[in-house]
Amino acid sequence: MNDAIIDVIIPVWNRPEETRNCLVNLINHTPNARFIIVDCGSERDTERMLQEFADGLDERALLMRDDSNIGFVRAANRGFQSSTAPFLALLRSTSIVSARWLDPLLQYAQEHPEAGILLPCLDPGDPCAGPCEVESGSFAAMVIRRELYREIGGFDESLDGGVWCLKDFTRRACAKGYLTLQVPGPLVSHQEEVPLGSELRRRETLQRSMAAFRERWGEGGSYLLHVPKGVELELLRQKLDWLLQGARHGDSYTLLLPHGLNQAAQQSGLSCLHENVKLVPLPRMAWDGMKRRIYEKLVAQRPGTMPVTAVDGLPFPWSERYLSFSELTERIKARVH
Repeated sequence: MNDAIIDVIIPVWNRPEETRNCLVNLINHTPNARFIIVDCGSERDTERMLQEFADGLDERALLMRDDSNIGFVRAANRGFQSSTAPFLALLRSTSIVSARWLDPLLQYAQEHPEAGILLPCLDPGDPCAGPCEVESGSFAAMVIRRELYREIGGFDESLDGGVWCLKDFTRRACAKGYLTLQVPGPLVSHQEEVPLGSELRRRETLQRSMAAFRERWGEGGSYLLHVPKGVELELLRQKLDWLLQGARHGDSYTLLLPHGLNQAAQQSGLSCLHENVKLVPLPRMAWDGMKRRIYEKLVAQRPGTMPVTAVDGLPFPWSERYLSFSELTERIKARVH
C-alpha cells in the first residue's frame, strides 16, 4: 500500500494481550494507514499473533522480525527506514488510541509546515489546553513529518532510549527549523514501561546520556522574570518572542505578571507558547511581603534560578543580584547561535 497517508510503527517485544489491544484499536481508529510492526524476538505466542494480524491486513501491514530484543529505539529506527508515507507515527505496543486520534495532528501539520513532531494528549498526562510547544516527544505516541526524518534521520541509539534520546531528537529537529508540539484532541492512553536490566547499568546509561546531551547542546538555564505594572500586552508579546527562542534551546522561564496583564495574556493565547515558558499572576491586592514569598517559593523549587528584571533600568524588587532583560537576550543569542 504505497499511497498510505501515514505509516504507523509499533515495536513489539512480548506482552501479547496488551499488544493485541493496541493493534485492534489502531486498526479500527487509523484509516488510510499502513502498519509497520517490528517484532524484537518475541516468544512464540506473540509471534503467531503478530503474523495473524499481518496476514489479515495484507498490504496494509509490514511485519519485520529480529531474533533478539534489539531495544525500542533500534526497532523504531528500523521501522522508520521501511516507511514511505508522508507522515510517520510511532507508538508503544501498550498504547491505546481513541477514535479520530490522528485527525487534529495531521490537520495541524498540514496547516503549519514548521511542525515536525506532533504529540496527541496522553492519559495519564498534563491537561492539553491548546497547541503548545514541548521539550520533547513521547514514545507513547508521536507523529513525525517525513521531511524531518529525511533531514535528521532517526533516534540516536547511543543514548538512553528514553528522555535524553527524545530531547536530542527534538533539538536536532529544532536545529533544522522544525518544532515539536502537543495538539489537543482525543486522548491516547499509555502505560509506563517496566525498565529492563540492572538498576546500576540503567543509572550508568542515564548519566552517560545526560553528559553526551549536555556536551552536544549545552545546559539550559532557569530564569524568573518580574514584569512590573504598566507593561502593555504588545511589549510582553515581544519579550515572549525572545523567551520562546531560549525555551527551544533548553532554557526555562517563569514570568511574574500583574494580575490584569496576566488576564490579557491568557485571553490572547500567550499562556501556551512553550511548556518551559510559564506565566504566574501576582495577586491583585497582595502586599509586597506576599509577593516576595511567591518569588522565594518559585526560586526554591528550582535552585540556581536567576532573577531577571523584564524592563531595563528597573531594579528587581526582591533580589540584589539579577540580570537585565538586555543581558538575558544576549544569553539567548549565544545559545541560539
